[in-house]
Amino acid sequence: MRKTIKKGYVAPWEKAFDRVLTPLEEFIHRQTTSGVLLMLCAIAALYLANSQWSEAYWHLLEMPFAVGLPGFQLSKSLDQ
Repeated sequence: MRKTIKKGYVAPWEKAFDRVLTPLEEFIHRQTTSGVLLMLCAIAALYLANSQWSEAYWHLLEMPFAVGLPGFQLSKSLDQ
């Protein structure tokens, strides 16, 4: 848990922001978070690939995704 050293005046919105942000920061900084998120995404992908929405899922994976500026563009499909 993060320790807060109080110096001077603390605005009420800072207290509310800290109450929301601190648990989120703790969740993100845990070592197991990335593993849990990866496992949930893999389960969701397996479900979608074998469900009635599989055609739309495969179409989404083959859709090109582009990043770039005018004159320079990097374009790949999501499955590459």
